[in-house]
Amino acid sequence: MRGLWICLACGIAACGGGADKCKVGETSCGGTCVDLLSSNSDCGACGSACSAAQVCGNGTCADNCPVNQTNCDGTCADLSSDANNCSACGSACATGDTCAFGACQPPCDATMLTSAIEDPWGAKWDGLERTAAALDAAEADCKAFGARLPTATELYRVSATQSGAVGQSFNTNYLWSEDPDDDLNQSVLRLSDGGTTTQPATTATPYRCVCPAPTPRTFTGANCDGMPSVGCFAFGPYNIDQQDRPALRSSAAAWECANAHGHVVDAPMLAEAIRAGLPGSGAYVRTSDMAEYPNVEQFAWTGTATSWEPASGIQMIDLRTPSTFRCYGPSGGVSPNPNTIANEFVPATSSYVGETTDRASAAWVAAQDACFAAGGHLPRAGELAELIQQGLPGGSSQYLWTSDEVGYINPPSQFLSEILVWTDLDVRFSFAYTAAAEQSATWDYKTDSHPFRCIYYPIDTTYQAPTNCYAGCFAVTLPGNPAATMWFDSQDRVASTLGAAFGDCQASGAVLASERDLTEAIRNSLPNGTGAMASPWIWTSDFAQNNITVVQWSNVETSFADQYPANMTWVGVATTSVFRYRCMWTNEVR
Repeated sequence: MRGLWICLACGIAACGGGADKCKVGETSCGGTCVDLLSSNSDCGACGSACSAAQVCGNGTCADNCPVNQTNCDGTCADLSSDANNCSACGSACATGDTCAFGACQPPCDATMLTSAIEDPWGAKWDGLERTAAALDAAEADCKAFGARLPTATELYRVSATQSGAVGQSFNTNYLWSEDPDDDLNQSVLRLSDGGTTTQPATTATPYRCVCPAPTPRTFTGANCDGMPSVGCFAFGPYNIDQQDRPALRSSAAAWECANAHGHVVDAPMLAEAIRAGLPGSGAYVRTSDMAEYPNVEQFAWTGTATSWEPASGIQMIDLRTPSTFRCYGPSGGVSPNPNTIANEFVPATSSYVGETTDRASAAWVAAQDACFAAGGHLPRAGELAELIQQGLPGGSSQYLWTSDEVGYINPPSQFLSEILVWTDLDVRFSFAYTAAAEQSATWDYKTDSHPFRCIYYPIDTTYQAPTNCYAGCFAVTLPGNPAATMWFDSQDRVASTLGAAFGDCQASGAVLASERDLTEAIRNSLPNGTGAMASPWIWTSDFAQNNITVVQWSNVETSFADQYPANMTWVGVATTSVFRYRCMWTNEVR
């Protein structure tokens, strides 16, 4: 039971009566050790009790447990780290053991580290490298005394050219990280300069074990990349890394962000955050936005660039090529989508909810309609890849639709969307276009037909409907109670450059509407389409091959199919290009 442990100071088995006698993460409330993050009688503070119908999660009383936590007999438990409910409710670890990644193990014994060093984030490290070993053997060696291999970002930020807390210039060997690249390969990093590459998991490679400090349950604190004194970059309800993470391929970046309770930042959010003052290093930062079948978009900016335009720093990079990246995530605890979802898949650390089985093959727009009718959306490629890495079951070896626009082929003069494939369970999903036998990502014409799965975002039930939409707010409500809702400008905003459109929507507390958002809204009677005008096109936030897609519709056009050339095309992102646009608000935490 919570609070029952062996007290080293007094030698008895049920300690209390003082905060100094409670274990890390617990507080003494009236002589009893409690976890203020999950105690229904002391939620967030001693004596702050939840009502009988509520549960305590992340220190807040709510109707449901937060994302990544499970209601175990009225107590919210993180099954990946709760020693009383390790991997399943009621599955308790032996007295004194801890729960890490859903498995019981001894508490980390820092005396087993070689010449231990503590970094600024509170983790304790081997001060010396361990003898080269294959990945499995290295992981087992660390786990034997409660430690683990460090993530690539943990290695990067203690390297000689970053904080210098562990690495020195002569530490030039590549070391194992926890970050998988694909079924056979793992990310490795050297402490001399934070350089990264990929190594077959069977190759004998040096490594260091780490006893990690307790990490937050949300994307806050040490989960963000940046020195502890700097913290996260606050952006509305989200936090974003203040600093670039090490150069990794897309699969490893997705794994790392999800395991920090975040996501790889997408291009629209990054564009708006840059305009809001997110500091930049001048390096290109990869996003989760597919730009072409093998490539994602990446942006570059220096310092604070509140007038930044995509034309000044945009390029594509192969999914397999390492590049710096940033994570983002909800700054506070959020509950998963509370509506009943058929064939629901709730992942371990991602805040998204998926589906365990493919839906029947359908045309691209019909797939969007089906997901909308179920209260969800057709996922972006990065979102689907994240769910696959989180254990999305039943991969059918069939390519599934995503909503990412990825370019145009002539002939047959048609636009394309990214499609992904996996088999069974693939938690080391490669997320790349490679040789046919290994291919997990490619594209197909939007006029074709594929199976698909829907994604469901958390809903912020405290969100207040906007009042500052242009020409009034047009609400698009999805099925459900509580209902996911999007609000749109009822008319186009005045023509602006793309960067200015991102900045204007951000300043309005909104986002520049994506092509998926607009397709759903137009098919649900979004008014005042300007298709009859001489210049009918409006910006979307979807990048493709260093271009941006634009759409048009006339008046109210519920038959809108988002097909070229009647409904959409693309334009270059030149700073001088101006188009009208619409902003979108939502109570979904995406």
